[in-house]
Parts: sequence; structure tokens; C-alpha cells
Amino acid sequence: MPNAANNPVLIHHPRITLRDFTPADGEGFVAYQMDARYRALYHQPDSAETRATSTALFQRFLGWQSETPRQNFQIGIFDGKTGAILGCIGLRQQDMPAHVAVMGLELAPACWGRYRLALDAITLMLDYGFTQLGLATITGSTGNGNRRITHLATWFGATLTQSRSGPDWMTQKGWHEVDWSLTREAWLARNNAT
Repeated sequence: MPNAANNPVLIHHPRITLRDFTPADGEGFVAYQMDARYRALYHQPDSAETRATSTALFQRFLGWQSETPRQNFQIGIFDGKTGAILGCIGLRQQDMPAHVAVMGLELAPACWGRYRLALDAITLMLDYGFTQLGLATITGSTGNGNRRITHLATWFGATLTQSRSGPDWMTQKGWHEVDWSLTREAWLARNNAT
């Protein structure tokens, strides 16, 4: 099985491109996290604190690219035609059992509700994780109020594995956190059935 762990990530699709961030992408990343809708979702009223946190997070993503072996892949989602940043998606293996990664997806507020965008990004990243990185299981978590992500996870063949209290921003919305898990076998079975 190929091991792409130390190669730059670049995945083209007719509608989007998934690729490693470059320093030039930092401004766009921070800008969408500064959006009032984003800050309201995560209960971040202080814009200066949000800017500092977002900048540090972006620098962490860049730093992960040079680690050997690379265990964390947080990459940008870009419009396939304009190159505009639409969000980010990641697979993080650090502190996980061998061949297991945690997936996370974040869309810029201007893209919220673009179900097809989320579907495409998740499909591409699952395929990358299972075929290029040789993962056996991809897990994730979301708020139970985020029905779109929960629906997507089960549509891909994932099973819901656990429910627990979430971070403060979820609790304030009356949500709890749910975990899901998808095995390579379930992913392949779903792909072979379609």
C-alpha cells in the first residue's frame, strides 16, 4: 500500500482542490475564522483573541507539514476554479493507535449549507486516508445538533460509537458530542455497492 505520509498533499477534483496550506493562505484562513458567524458559533466574542488563536493554529498546521514522519494532515479546501479558500479538513494520527486517524472538517461561514462541498471534501479525504496513508480506521466527533455531519458520517458507512458532554460552546447550545468510526472495510463495501 502506498505511503504518502511525507509527500505534499494535492488532490484535484472538478469542483475543489485539497492541498497543503502555504504561508500565503494564512490571511484567508484567519479571515474566515474572524467572520462574526464563526465567532458566534464558537462563542468567541473577542476578535483580537480569535485572530491570535487562528494565526497560531494556522502556524501549527504549517509546522505539521515538516514533521518526520508526518502524522497530522490539516489541509485547505479551495475552490477548483477561483482558488478561494473554502475551509479545511484534516486527518490527525498523533496520539492515536497505529493506522487510526481522527478526521475534522471546517467550512468557512460563507460555505455553510453547501452540503455537496462537504460531501466532496470528506469523500476525497477518506479516500486519501484509506488508500494513500494506509489507515484502517478513521474516527471523528461532532455536536449532535450538527445533523448534516452526523448524516454524512452514517451515509459513508460510519457507526456512531459514543455520546458525551461536549465543550462549552456545544453545551451552551444544548448539544452533546457524538463520536463516529469508519473502517476501511466499511468504506470499501460502501464504494463497491455504489
